[in-house]
Amino acid sequence: MPHSLRTFLESVDNRMLHIHDEVDPLTQVGYLCSESQGPLMFHNMSGFPDWRLTDILIKDRAGQAAAFGLDKANEVCPYLAEQMATKRGKSVMVEDGPVKEVKMLGDDIDLHALPIPQHSHGDGGRYLGSGITITKDPETGIRNEAIIRMMLTDDPQKATFWMAARHNYAHYMKYVAMDKPMPMAFAIGLHPVYEIMSNWSGKHEDFDELEYGAGILGEDIEMIMADTIDLEVPAHAEVVIEGLVHPHDRAPEGPFGEFTTFGAGAEGPAPVFEITGITHRKDPIFRHMQATWFTDHQPLITLPMEATYYNRLKETHGNTNILDVFVPPWASQFMMIIQMEAKWDGQVRDTLLSALTGPNLHVKIAIAVDEDVDIYNAEEVLWAIACRCDPATMTHMFPGSRLHPLDISIPQVKDDYTVMRIGGKLAIDATKPATWRGAERDKFSRVKPMGKDDETLNDLLSQVRQKR
Repeated sequence: MPHSLRTFLESVDNRMLHIHDEVDPLTQVGYLCSESQGPLMFHNMSGFPDWRLTDILIKDRAGQAAAFGLDKANEVCPYLAEQMATKRGKSVMVEDGPVKEVKMLGDDIDLHALPIPQHSHGDGGRYLGSGITITKDPETGIRNEAIIRMMLTDDPQKATFWMAARHNYAHYMKYVAMDKPMPMAFAIGLHPVYEIMSNWSGKHEDFDELEYGAGILGEDIEMIMADTIDLEVPAHAEVVIEGLVHPHDRAPEGPFGEFTTFGAGAEGPAPVFEITGITHRKDPIFRHMQATWFTDHQPLITLPMEATYYNRLKETHGNTNILDVFVPPWASQFMMIIQMEAKWDGQVRDTLLSALTGPNLHVKIAIAVDEDVDIYNAEEVLWAIACRCDPATMTHMFPGSRLHPLDISIPQVKDDYTVMRIGGKLAIDATKPATWRGAERDKFSRVKPMGKDDETLNDLLSQVRQKR
């Protein structure tokens, strides 16, 4: 059976909170999802009796491990890094699939009939934040996927959207140059590995992100032709929204509470998406991704980023001992924490430089720590900065760098140009001296409380660690 959102939901049902109380998806789901620590399924949504809604599937490493079929949370980044280095799948065209069970075409098209919520107070409207956007290069025929935001308008057959200046934006620019409408689709509700890999930003000249995800899942992805546009879409999605982006149409878009947890950053005139068809399953599950505070939205982007940098940083000086990489959701993707063991002087600095000059625009602060620091615990990381870092010699500032267009702490190059911000980056070395400096390194070893490593205390430890 192909991997789908439903096969994943079955695998995590023991962690799922099923909510049968009536809720309004347009005004209440946002806060409930933001407050949840684990998977949610809403079964009773006012105004949408035929739909269910799910969210918070991979917020933490436990959910991410479940997506990859792993037992241990600390295996996620190394495993994904290895898979990304070796695995590719391919597309297999099929004649029919579950996503074609119900069709809204022509005058029946009504985007408002989907339980698309408003994420935050102050948003410009209801926003789709969970659609995997599919476009195709008109010259090469290679598809690209990304998860971008789409704002509903008063017209149920039109929406506006914002995309960063990456691959799908390059496709759009080619269509603008040809003065032709660009076919585009939003696929909602796939297995989380497909969602994760749709947020990967590397080069892919002969494959797309869905095929990348398929390889990691050990399968080929079944694709089916869209009904109204020349584009292939996933046959086992819950929903597909088809349409055209005309080259010169513009309309207001934003504001929107983004992964930064701010409502500002890229609002302005944006391309218009004319919806030409909607297809979905008979008993559809709407895959929601609440944008704020810290939900699935952040790790969906950071997971492929962490794995990409894990492989990249290991190549520093030919073979650097990188233990783990974490881009914490609570830092809104703009910080990277690297757990490593430096053998030589200068190795940490060069690793941090590599982290700050990688393929993603997000990271502006890179921090290196040792193996004895839990990089998933902010208190430990801050301790390492406070107690192992001399700011005069172990911090490095790099001005004049291009940074993420949604980072409003960084000035825009032009007020009306929403994809270019130039500012500074910061590297923080919070590690012990390199291993070849044995005596100096030992001075920075943390003391152990008396009784640590005493296995007879295990039962008592489980009691004293209980949260009161």
